[in-house]
Amino acid sequence: VGSIFSTSYVKNGVDDTSTRPVFFIYNGGPGSSSVWLHMGAFGPKRVAVPSDAKDDGAAPFRVVDNTSTFLDVADLVFIDPVGTGFSKPLGETKGEAFWGVHEDAKSLEQFIRAWLTKNSRWNSPKYIGGESYGTTRSAALIRELESRFDDVSINGIILISTILDFGL
Repeated sequence: VGSIFSTSYVKNGVDDTSTRPVFFIYNGGPGSSSVWLHMGAFGPKRVAVPSDAKDDGAAPFRVVDNTSTFLDVADLVFIDPVGTGFSKPLGETKGEAFWGVHEDAKSLEQFIRAWLTKNSRWNSPKYIGGESYGTTRSAALIRELESRFDDVSINGIILISTILDFGL
């Protein structure tokens, strides 16, 4: 009913993946893909922008090695929830099927389960992390992941630019 786009960076040659963490990362929203965390914060490459609050100018932008990536200690899976990036509803399915707190979390829970199965990583330490609305998504997602008899145990959550109280 939906297609979820992701980008994964997985270290080759790891004999015991039970010691190699997997970090699932997603942005906020609505409509914001993981590219901002991918190319701006955690990916192995990043877009070089000034850090002194000056205008970054116009394209073309330089892409440089990211010395702050987590890739040296964890595999990275950048996820675009349905309605962001290349992820979209399929066929007759309406976007509303994904665009509620529960619906959004449920679709990411299903994606994470599928990724863990396809990559034989159920025994790896698992972390989730989101930015902005992605922090709210994390709260809903952890409930979806850990509330069943066949739960996905999560070792930690990273909240970036936290929005958990929309009243503020």
